[in-house]
Amino acid sequence: MTSVYQPSPMLPEKRLKIAILIRQFVTTGGAEKYAVEVTRRMAREHDIHVFAQEWIFNGDEHITFHKIPRFFTRPSFLNQLLFSYFTRRFLDSSFDIIHSHERACHFDVLTVHCPCFRTFITIQKSFWRRSVIWLSVALSPRKLSYLWLEKKQFTYKEGRFFIAVSEMVKKNVQANYPLPDECFGIAYPGVDSSLTIRADSHQGEKSLRSEFGIGYDDLVILFVGTEFKRKGLDGLLEGFALIRRSGMKLIVAGGGEKKSHYARKVKRLGIENEVLFLGLVENIEDVYSVADIYILPTLSEPAGMAPLEAMLCGIPTVLSCSRFAGIAECIKNGEAIILERPDNAGEIADSLRRLMNRGLRNELGRKGHQLAEKLTWENTTKETLAMYYKVLEAKSGR
Repeated sequence: MTSVYQPSPMLPEKRLKIAILIRQFVTTGGAEKYAVEVTRRMAREHDIHVFAQEWIFNGDEHITFHKIPRFFTRPSFLNQLLFSYFTRRFLDSSFDIIHSHERACHFDVLTVHCPCFRTFITIQKSFWRRSVIWLSVALSPRKLSYLWLEKKQFTYKEGRFFIAVSEMVKKNVQANYPLPDECFGIAYPGVDSSLTIRADSHQGEKSLRSEFGIGYDDLVILFVGTEFKRKGLDGLLEGFALIRRSGMKLIVAGGGEKKSHYARKVKRLGIENEVLFLGLVENIEDVYSVADIYILPTLSEPAGMAPLEAMLCGIPTVLSCSRFAGIAECIKNGEAIILERPDNAGEIADSLRRLMNRGLRNELGRKGHQLAEKLTWENTTKETLAMYYKVLEAKSGR
């Protein structure tokens, strides 16, 4: 584990013509936002062409967009197969680099944003359990399609390289497919150094707290994420119920599955008056501005941007250890509180109790901010460019 991110040394630059493959060039998803942030920075120096089914982009950078047909969104595996097929048809030899953020078969560089689909098979230790799963695969066009695409992606080819968003993701790929270390680079997600909290005055914060129905003196704990179960919301609610909650609020921002389940859960735990579900929030800076503590007890997070954003805003952060959260590979205890057992309500409760101490909150907020200032999208972009030059070296060698 390291606490400071060191970008790779750069080779002499030339202006490149780069194709970026991403179905949705938007900022509302983790992989999508990663692709947008890196691509727009690339576009300041290089000729960028984005091949996408949908895009929303209002930046100043010049990017050329190419429409990939989308005949339907469901079933998603068919849409994925067609995206791979059409991008291969539309691409030509004029591009120096083809960089995919999707399950597509034709690329020079692939950014791997999540663990392999095949993991649901390889994690099984029992021969009989594996046999049953393989039978289910044989009967499922969706599973067969994803496994076929994935195998095509991760078949070793000279001159083809992979960027994992964390060491956790890299190890997962290598546990499923025999790819050497030389094929991989690591480019963690970053934060926008221009991120600011809009409510930068006491009066502004007071107004926002009133808008959310929160007392100005309340201690506010913030959870941001989708897929509530995977992000550890169950354990957080149970841990929150164990602490003294007078003058405290827990804000849950983001969309999640089974909202009715969580509504019943907070009622059963007796914390319905202290928990506020905001749903999807367009301007997350507003929510950061009222938070005193940020927590993400995730059970599986390949990288994660929200913890870094919270730290950049000076919010003391509680985060799962690197076995569960890839971004924790860059963070050490003292810069955040690290949860060794994020599914343990008692450990979560203990972490929240520690942060009732204002002095500790101030210290973690300061150290976390100092770290986040170094983990920028500019570093992510430099790591990506370094991989491009590896591709060009391999091509010139051939």
